[in-house]
Amino acid sequence: MKTITLKGSSGTLDITRLTMGHNKIEQAERRALAHRCFDRYLAAGGNCFDTARLYGDGEAETYLGAYLRGKPRDSFTVCTKGGHHDCGRPPKGRLTRDILTQELETSLKLLGLDYVDVLYLHRDDIYCPVEEIMPILAEFVRAGKVRFLGASNWTAGRIAEANAFAAGAGLPEFAVSQICWALALTTNARSGDVTHVVMDTAEYLWYKENNFPVMAWSPSARGYLTKRIGGEVPANLARMFGYLKENDKRAERVRVLAGELGVPPGAVVLSYLMSHTGFPTVAIAAFSSEAQLEEALVAEALTLTPEQRGYLAGGLPL
Repeated sequence: MKTITLKGSSGTLDITRLTMGHNKIEQAERRALAHRCFDRYLAAGGNCFDTARLYGDGEAETYLGAYLRGKPRDSFTVCTKGGHHDCGRPPKGRLTRDILTQELETSLKLLGLDYVDVLYLHRDDIYCPVEEIMPILAEFVRAGKVRFLGASNWTAGRIAEANAFAAGAGLPEFAVSQICWALALTTNARSGDVTHVVMDTAEYLWYKENNFPVMAWSPSARGYLTKRIGGEVPANLARMFGYLKENDKRAERVRVLAGELGVPPGAVVLSYLMSHTGFPTVAIAAFSSEAQLEEALVAEALTLTPEQRGYLAGGLPL
């Protein structure tokens, strides 16, 4: 598989542009499917698993750790996330030394690892100065428990602020960002969580100017475009994406291009992200069926041209 390279104080790290996301493995009926998907993903050359302290209250990390146990440590990459606020409450007070340390230690224990390759702060706390946050994360890196730092659902402005402070203080900087990004457009308000950070033009221009790596979550827009092509869109997806006529136009362009290329529409949707060249880009994808994984592998092998990507986006820069 094609890879991107993260760079930081710990050296470099190659991550495949298709990353295995959260497969809801805390649900018993999904575990057999997850196991098969994980096997297929590794066999196809994938190397990166993305999870979080929040997912399943530890079930996701526990299952992933059990799956990876016995496999050579240099054959896979694990990203996990901590510091998420209590759902339903304002995102304040979670990025403290005590909380982040406790969550990291718990994650390492459940994963059965001595270190994680990338530790993301799952959410920002804009009331907490970066001068307080970055030294805590630096301690984790210096202790050898974290190789690279990532920001999840942080604005570009806050990442820039944090990295400017870290650089001046001789501390490790954020090396990668997770942000909501897909061919179908939406906003954080429409997503149902105002703490989400969604790729828009201003964010995109910062990432491009700084050549800053992005691991895009929800890169298939929860299947909206393919469901739109099929004519059946659930109400929740209609609220998130159907309010924009542009998304219907993009669905039609996906249908046309998929037909020309002879690939499933879902492969075109994912390849739109994985073929991006403006800055290093990874698609974090989870699967509710093995057929979806096979579509993703088709997408990974497919490279859309800039002209094809421009056609899909209707000439817009995203």
